[in-house]
This record gives sequence, C-alpha cells and structure tokens, in this order.
Amino acid sequence: MGEVALKYRIMPESPDSDIENIISKISEVIPEDGSLGAHEVKPFAFGLKAIMVAILGIDRDGFATEVEEGLNGLPEVQTVVLEEQSLI
Repeated sequence: MGEVALKYRIMPESPDSDIENIISKISEVIPEDGSLGAHEVKPFAFGLKAIMVAILGIDRDGFATEVEEGLNGLPEVQTVVLEEQSLI
C-alpha cells in the first residue's frame, strides 16, 4: 500500500464562523493512519472564506470516506468537497 494525498475545500456555515476553531478541530477527526498537511484560507464569495486542507494517509479502502465524514461532522461546517486525490 502507498500513501494518498487528499485536498479538500471546507466551506463554513457563514462569514461569521470561527475559521481558526474549525482548523484546530480538523486533526481531531482524521483517522489514526492519517495526518493534516498544509492548510490555507482563501476568499470565496460574499464574505465567505474557504478552508483548503491537505490530508495525508495510507491508501486503503474507506480512508477518504472516513476523512470526509469526519470533516462533515465538524461544527460550523456547511460543505466539504474533495478537490484532488493523488498517490504519493
């Protein structure tokens, strides 16, 4: 098995959402065989900011699903979109 890199766009519920709080909780929902890579906050639209995160982990069945479910379960998160997936 190799390693996989997943790049997600996380959209907060509103422009008033606490972006730093969301970022601090991301590592708590990543499975044990994964880790948080780089993250960046980018302006999106109408005052909203998107959180772009890279998550690294073992390429196994269900890894991306577990990560996505965890990210969707974070407070103040409206949507999570998988932007890129690649083997490293």
